Amino acid sequence: MNGEQQPHDAQKTLTDLRDHLARHDKPIAFFFGAGSSCSVTVPAGGGGGTQPLIPAVHGLTTACKKDGADLGDKYSKAWASIEAHCTEAKQDPHIENILSRLRMMLNAIGKDDTLAGLNMDELTKLEECVRKTIARLVTPDLMGLLGDFPHRRLARWLAKTSRKACVEIFTVNYDVLFEHALEVERVPVFDGFVGSYHPFFHPDSLRRAETAPGASWIRLWKMHGSVTWRRIEQEGRSRVVRGEPDPTGEMILPSFQKYDESRQQPYAAFTDRLARFLEQDDALLIVGGFSFGDEHINNVIFGALENRPRTHVYALQFDEPSEGSVLIRRAYQRSNLIVVGPNTGVIGGRRAEWAPSEPPSFMDGVFELKEVGAAGGGAAVAKSGVIKIGDFARFCHFLESMSS
Repeated sequence: MNGEQQPHDAQKTLTDLRDHLARHDKPIAFFFGAGSSCSVTVPAGGGGGTQPLIPAVHGLTTACKKDGADLGDKYSKAWASIEAHCTEAKQDPHIENILSRLRMMLNAIGKDDTLAGLNMDELTKLEECVRKTIARLVTPDLMGLLGDFPHRRLARWLAKTSRKACVEIFTVNYDVLFEHALEVERVPVFDGFVGSYHPFFHPDSLRRAETAPGASWIRLWKMHGSVTWRRIEQEGRSRVVRGEPDPTGEMILPSFQKYDESRQQPYAAFTDRLARFLEQDDALLIVGGFSFGDEHINNVIFGALENRPRTHVYALQFDEPSEGSVLIRRAYQRSNLIVVGPNTGVIGGRRAEWAPSEPPSFMDGVFELKEVGAAGGGAAVAKSGVIKIGDFARFCHFLESMSS
């Protein structure tokens, strides 16, 4: 990136985003990753301060690795081997890629074979250990959460919006923070499950609008599964039902690859729903708390941007994306992909810093000025702009302030 390029106007960027969100006739959806969950903080034990209520991907990975190592030395060595294979394949060895590889290994291993030093029963034990650890960490007690935690701010904004088309929320998170917030704020939500005794997954309701509730209901699509899902056999048929959190994490689905037909169905239906949303004329997808590390979801989003020039995606990033990242490379190619990082943005296929300017009140909390050093010779201190809307908590504050 050339440091002498004309900087981007942060006020115009955020004004455009706010105007898009305020339109009642525009198809709008959100896509939230793990960054939305770890933005909810609670008091830390001991020396004070705060900590995430639900760990981010790195925290989940560390906990799962520890619990796997506690099974024995051979499991620790197997984990190291799987990490090495991820690195060789140029994948981040985080928990979702680890669990995906464990699932693939279980599909590939024979009864008398070993992979990464583990036989079939041992691989099964490690995979179950990972699921149980994830389920435990993403199912905290939510009763003590304060009334203004970020998800409730989002729910309050949704409660005040009136649109021709329903707002859709796609998430790869396993926890129930969105469900909790929407219910507390009494926002009607539909998640693809129907029924009142054992609500069961009904994929047809994602494909045909007439089989789902009306536009006043928020749609919540949990693309990687949920701790509240489980599989049951009923009159000789298998179905996915929703209920109390399942400590085994049976329906935690981190990967599209190598599922049997029954496991594919929820994921495939939600992925198809994302593609269908993006195919709408003038659709807007706002992405937050997501690092674009899921290749299959990336293909759906980037493919739609190539084929639908009037579809737009705002990628709100908590950390500054690296120059070689897939997100930045794609943003250079597609003017309908707007990347908003803390220090730079990619708009119209051009990456530049944010211009330093005094922000209007609607940008409070999501834009700041920082000093970058003195110009010398008694000149004024140089400043640059910083956009913090990639922080899910700040983004939700930004939304709620629109309707204040």
